[in-house]
Amino acid sequence: MFDPNPFESPKLRTIDVILEEGCGACDLEKAVAELVGAEPWDIRPVPLEPSGREFDLIPQAPVSPERAWELTYALQKRPCVKDADPNFEAIYAEEDVALNEMTSSVPPSTKMRLETPRSGEFTEDDCDWSVRFVKAQDAWDLPDSIGRQGDGIRIGHPDSGYQAHAELGPNFNPALGWDFVDNDSTTENAGGGHGLSTASVISSPHDFATASTGDAPQRFVAGIAPKAEIIPLRVAKPTGFIPAPVLFNVGVDRLRDAIWFAIHRQVHVISISLGWIPNAGLHRAIQHAVRENIIVIAAAGNYTGPIVVWPAAYDEVVAMAACNARATPWTYSARGSAVDATGPGENVWTAQPENKVAKSSGTSHATATVAGIAALWLAHHGRDNLLARYQGGPPLAQVFRHVLRATCDSWPASKESWGAGLVNAKACLQHRLPAVSELAPLGTKDSGKKAADALTDTFSDLPKPVVQNRLAMTLGVDEQKAARIDAEYGRELRFWALTQPAFRHALQDEAPPTLRLNASRSMEEAALPPFSPSLKAVLR
Repeated sequence: MFDPNPFESPKLRTIDVILEEGCGACDLEKAVAELVGAEPWDIRPVPLEPSGREFDLIPQAPVSPERAWELTYALQKRPCVKDADPNFEAIYAEEDVALNEMTSSVPPSTKMRLETPRSGEFTEDDCDWSVRFVKAQDAWDLPDSIGRQGDGIRIGHPDSGYQAHAELGPNFNPALGWDFVDNDSTTENAGGGHGLSTASVISSPHDFATASTGDAPQRFVAGIAPKAEIIPLRVAKPTGFIPAPVLFNVGVDRLRDAIWFAIHRQVHVISISLGWIPNAGLHRAIQHAVRENIIVIAAAGNYTGPIVVWPAAYDEVVAMAACNARATPWTYSARGSAVDATGPGENVWTAQPENKVAKSSGTSHATATVAGIAALWLAHHGRDNLLARYQGGPPLAQVFRHVLRATCDSWPASKESWGAGLVNAKACLQHRLPAVSELAPLGTKDSGKKAADALTDTFSDLPKPVVQNRLAMTLGVDEQKAARIDAEYGRELRFWALTQPAFRHALQDEAPPTLRLNASRSMEEAALPPFSPSLKAVLR
């Protein structure tokens, strides 16, 4: 059994700062010098960010999370600073576990269709079960398609890079990619197995032949959008603890930079099969991508229970939970009101290192599946036609999410936890394009998402009053004071909840352990996280 709480101390990578209009690097340099004195910090403009007012403050020596938050509060008070938010790299204690849940690893060869034993049923031993489950093959054959199988659509793929594999096919284009870990143009690397796996789900070439070798059928990967172009963007380093919580050892700044890069590369879809800790700079990059009519899909999370991770939890992103071939929820999928829909994620056939093919599980694969469906939808209608139809109106991400949710197949799972239903590629493409008046604005209850930075919005499957009550109990304050603290220090509280298991369980479990402070117990004795001095002060 996987341990869902393998965190070591998070590492500060940068403090993301955006300046007020009319302010520049000199103003920020002065503010930093006044705050840290001779302590060495680098100031770096965020690459490709168009305003020129966003910077990373990069420490040259280790900085504890509590001090990072204190510096952030001090920066936020500066007149030239519009916002500041620390950016951490979540570090995992390495476990001796398998890289993915996988079985039947055999080299791929000529592809052949594996028929299900009975009509209308799916078995995970069929290599193409997930493609047929979402009716992607039926979507390929629809009449009057302007483009088929994602032809002409470019997908940005921030992940762990890739490893060479026959299943990636001719439309996989590393020449346009970038490695944000090693800061070079080579995204192929020894730790690229997860990126290989998710890329193959999106666009492995479609070639169902009838040949086989010997008596055993050959295993293969069936991509959702075989003609879509994939641009690999390496933002993640491998870790032994996969899949939880679809993050790896990755700083959010790498993902943020990859999104700006993907915008620069003029991608049409961004598929993000990772996540965990939120960051304001990451959110701004995603918001800009959506304004540029890029559809962003992200994984809800693995082993995180009622927490939908970021960036999936952001309003502008399509958040995907996972199910299996039996059309039941994957046991370890994240759930909550921030989920938009559910797709195949348990025992999906994917490309694996050493030119093998195997089953793999995670919301990563549901995400890759819907990124492929987004490519099918754009190609089917013609992206230029869609841009012309909605010119000056809603972004295409808003239109796509409306159609995707409207065409999901119903199932017994709760819509409050698992989104609108099971994704259906054929129905998505066949559905009429909605009028602008039919579209709910991004961030409304229609999508179940919240834009607030409050801790009480972190657990999207739990009622806010319940979390607020548990926060008050845990901190040893009344609920009114807990609400005020959450309003002012919500980002920090959320950070500690995401990185400190004891604090998180105190907030999400039905009978939380007693961590609260009282007159006879110190903060350390109460086993609370090492809050920033400012947050500690309001608790005393």
